[in-house]
Order: sequence, then C-alpha cells, then structure tokens
Amino acid sequence: MNKKYVGLLASAGALCLPSVVSAAGPSLSDVLVNSGISASGYIDSSYTEGFNKGSTLGGGAAGNRAFDVKSDSFTFNQAALNIGYLPTEGFGGFVNLIAGDDAKAINGSYGDGDSRFSVTQAYFQYATGNLTVIGGRYVTLSGFEVINSTLNTNISRSLLFQNAEPLVHTGVRASYKFSDLITGYLGVNNSALSGDAADENKQKTLEAGGLLTPSKAISVGLYEYYGFDGTAPTQKTSLTDLTASWQVLDALQLALNVDYDKKFGVDGGGAPGVEIYGAAGYINYTFLPKLKGSLRGEYIKAKDSTGYSENNNEFTLTLDYSPAANFDLLGEVRADGSSNHIYPNGAGADLKGTESDIAIKAIYKFGTPTGS
Repeated sequence: MNKKYVGLLASAGALCLPSVVSAAGPSLSDVLVNSGISASGYIDSSYTEGFNKGSTLGGGAAGNRAFDVKSDSFTFNQAALNIGYLPTEGFGGFVNLIAGDDAKAINGSYGDGDSRFSVTQAYFQYATGNLTVIGGRYVTLSGFEVINSTLNTNISRSLLFQNAEPLVHTGVRASYKFSDLITGYLGVNNSALSGDAADENKQKTLEAGGLLTPSKAISVGLYEYYGFDGTAPTQKTSLTDLTASWQVLDALQLALNVDYDKKFGVDGGGAPGVEIYGAAGYINYTFLPKLKGSLRGEYIKAKDSTGYSENNNEFTLTLDYSPAANFDLLGEVRADGSSNHIYPNGAGADLKGTESDIAIKAIYKFGTPTGS
C-alpha cells in the first residue's frame, strides 16, 4: 500500500488513541512526523447571555450575527478535525471537517442546508517552486477573521464576517510568490459570494488579489471577487476587501478590515441591488504570557435600490486567558447599535435599536496545525 495512504490512516487513528511507544517500533506521533502528514483539531463551546428580551442576537440587512446567534444559551460551536499533507514540492491535500452549531451557518452559506456537520475544506494541492495551485473547496481570502475559532481574537465574529464576506469557495486557486515582498492570487470559483455547491449558471467568479509584506511586522492584502449569482444569471456581485495588520510591538498588534460589497441586477432583472460597506478595527495586546486582550470597533452600512438604508456599529472587548498552551478561556462584552430598530426584544415584533451581550468560551486544541 502507498506510504501516503498508510500515513493518512495512521493520522486518523492517532486522534482517537493515545500514542503507544514500544521497543519494537516508533510511536504513532513519530509515524506522522516522518510521513509529513499533520493531524490537528480543536473543541470549542460557549455561553452567551443577551440583555434584550429576545432569544436570538442580531438582525437587519447587515446586523446579522454569523455564528453566535443564540442568546441565554450554551452552544457547542465546533469540533474540528484537520488532516493534511502539504509538501513544498509536488502533490498534497488537506481536509477540514467541522461538527457543531457553526456547521449550520457554513452549510447555509454554501447552499447545503442546515446540517450540524460540514466538510468545510477539502482540496488537493500542487506546489512547484514559487507556484502553488489548489483545487476543490477552500476558505475565502477575504476578511481578517476566519471560520477557525482558534485563530480569532474575539469570541463573536464581526458584522463584516458573512454579511459582507463569503465563507468558502469551490474552484481552483493559484498563488505565486514573486518575492518575499509580494504574493499574488488568481482563481476561478463557482459563485460570487454565496459559495453555492450547486453551480446555477455557466458564469464563474474571478478571484484576484495580492498580499504585500514589506516587513515581518506589516502585511497588507487586497482582494477582489467579481461574478454572478442566481439561475439566469440575474445578479452581478463585486466584493473588494482590504486587510492590514501591523505588529507595532511584541505585545501590540493593530489590524484593519475594509469591505465594499455590491450586488446589482443584470439588464433590469434579479433581486434589488444591495450595497454593503464598512470597516472593522482591532487592537490586540498581550498583557502577560498567558493573558491577552482584544478591542474591536466596527461600522457597517447597507442600502438597497428600494431606498432602505441601515447604519450599524458594534464594540467588543475580549480577554483570553491560557492556563495551558492547548487551552484558552475567553470572556467578552459586546454592544451593538443601529440607525433602525432591528434587534429582537421579547415576544412578537418588538424590536430595539441597541443590543448588548456577554459571552464566555472554552477552546481545547490538539495536534500540529497545518493548512488554512
């Protein structure tokens, strides 16, 4: 049997069984390391308490919450498993599986229903020199925040996340490292923003952009998604995304995410045109080796061709305590506001223009992360 397949089977077993060392041979951990295959994952659960009388959080055209929708509730967010073989030369692959409530949002965005299990990513990779090509299903380039909760600095996601940005794509993406300063991206995906698994038209979406890294402390990414959604197709979509981060000091990071998302009908057809634009800023600070904090401030505006408009903002303060390298306990306070009454407030149609909540989250990580 091919050694790579043996390694894949061993990696899956290593996640379920403790490493066994015997005089007769290497441990399962040694097998994984020597094969070049990585296996990792995490378990993520939270509790959110809202101060409105509603049972859900968020609302409106651009005030919806992505994953943390439930109020006054414990939530099993994600149990994730990542298995990858991604060599710097030749063929490889990566699979990312997620179970839990967050999978419903991922599948809903992708057009796969509301199952609590999601194949979030599954792609092959070919690398040669400075060129890397992936094909299959993979996460978007846009946005500062990601699906993987271990890589975010806050418990809740920003309003830009999913309201303005896609989550995953199906297609082919090429990246080329021109130098240590510039990496370029070019890809073709099924749909513009929805990421639909079933491609409903012959048109595809162009994905293009670049990552600028003038130093180890500074990175700037600019990405454009342009294409069509719908069966006719009757709706054109353009998303321009800017993401920047600056590691000012070892303990201090500043970050910015800016989006402009426009959907408009083609030849007078399709749904009413919608524009969403906004910006989110982050201040991330490490107080102690085991204690970090993050402050996020955000503004997002939505308007459509019917004359409806909505201005939303949110401020979030999060503390992250890590008593061990593989365990994080986070606490958060968040306040949202809108120019319209969009937030549920009790039974019936009662809505408010403000919303606030607190949350706690526990994340346990295992293995060696690889892939997006």
